[in-house]
Amino acid sequence: MSFNVSSIKTGMGSARIAFCALVLVISTGLGFELHGKAFAQQTQAQLPSPQDLSRTFINVAKQIKPAVVNIDVVEKTKRAAVRLPDGFPQIPGFNDTPRRQRGTGSGVVISPDGYILTNNHVAGDAEQINVKLADGREFKAKVVGKDSETDLAVIKIDATNLPFARLGNSDKLEQGEWVIALGSPFGLQQTMTAGIVSATGRDLGVPGGQFTNFIQTDASINPGNSGGPLVNMEGEVVGINTLIFSETGTSAGVGFAIPSTLATKIYAQLIKSGKVTRGYLGVSLQAISPAFARTVGYTGTDGALVGDLAREDSPAARAGLRSGDVIIEFDGKRVTSPKQLTELVADTPVGKASEVKYVRDGHVETATIKLGERPGKIGEDEQPANVDPEENAGKFGVSVSNLTVQLARELKLKVSTGVVIQNIQPDTPAAEAGLQRGDVIHRVNRTPIANRQDFFKAMSLVRADKDITLQVERNGQLQFVTVTLD
Repeated sequence: MSFNVSSIKTGMGSARIAFCALVLVISTGLGFELHGKAFAQQTQAQLPSPQDLSRTFINVAKQIKPAVVNIDVVEKTKRAAVRLPDGFPQIPGFNDTPRRQRGTGSGVVISPDGYILTNNHVAGDAEQINVKLADGREFKAKVVGKDSETDLAVIKIDATNLPFARLGNSDKLEQGEWVIALGSPFGLQQTMTAGIVSATGRDLGVPGGQFTNFIQTDASINPGNSGGPLVNMEGEVVGINTLIFSETGTSAGVGFAIPSTLATKIYAQLIKSGKVTRGYLGVSLQAISPAFARTVGYTGTDGALVGDLAREDSPAARAGLRSGDVIIEFDGKRVTSPKQLTELVADTPVGKASEVKYVRDGHVETATIKLGERPGKIGEDEQPANVDPEENAGKFGVSVSNLTVQLARELKLKVSTGVVIQNIQPDTPAAEAGLQRGDVIHRVNRTPIANRQDFFKAMSLVRADKDITLQVERNGQLQFVTVTLD
């Protein structure tokens, strides 16, 4: 065996570097191992023992349970429709006779003088409310105020020096944080269940949820828990339990609570005036699709699209806003979505003059709007009248007819020009976009439509692989619909 001396010499530098690197790797690895052991030991030292964790739950329960109440309600409802058997005389007004219906729920005492926070669906329509405290005492209660928009209510009992709970800051809640639910599931008073915060900021799209970003938890919530508190490990109320998602009607580990930050604001208004007032722009809002943004020359999908104005004299209408405007800023705050804008407006005092920035035809404009008071409920318009179908279908799956004065009057239209959808072919872009028979098309992209000729001319200019945005009026309300062409 022979060696090449020159190669050994020239390789000495590489060998020295390799050796140093090996030493570094070994020492670094040893450091990581030592650090890992130290971290593990430190973490193990910080973790509470099972006994300590149990003691924490016990202490929180002892702190909060005296403020948790059971609520029994009696309310009047109409009888379910019943038809007596043939041969028996039908009794006029039989089905309209009120009957008494009992229910149960939970609540939490918020002040020593007897104010109790609960759900509107527990106590809001009650004829009689009975409250049972943790110490066994029972009281009659009266409704101080209720808010169906958030499903919260405040009731009052005639008592003093009561143990009460503190409302915490739900904005600080984090996913994975331990929480406790207390209440009377199935009438079992003073029941406690534990779990974690599964998620925060849930927009469920449920009635009354437009102002609520729910806390989701896997702590068991069942019928009777409604109105009871969701509590953090510091003994603070961070939510009011209100609903569950379940196929069986019992806990499936997916429960929801109204955040305490919202409950605090609602509670204060109900105590003060017995009702909740909210700011009101008087517009219907839609999210902005990329297709719509392109058609109006708007870059981005943040903001809120004005689909329609509630009335000709609404605050937004008086300030000059109109259908198709994209609101991007309200009262100095950037608008990210229709829901966020609705919340911003609702939290703004009625009568305040607020500056609104919006995009129209690609240009940013500004208006000052004096907010009105949001109506409690907005009524539904009548369904559109039936229209006769046409034989010919448009290229994206609809047939249309000219809008007559009579038809415009029957449909109670806000805009008197356009074309009426007479028929929709199944499995076409129009059908997939949700267009309906009786819808009135006022615009195709930016082009106003006065008649069938305008409609087909506008459609002929649209490429087959493009999205189009239609301004449609349905049930007396304007909205924008994006149709994706194949």
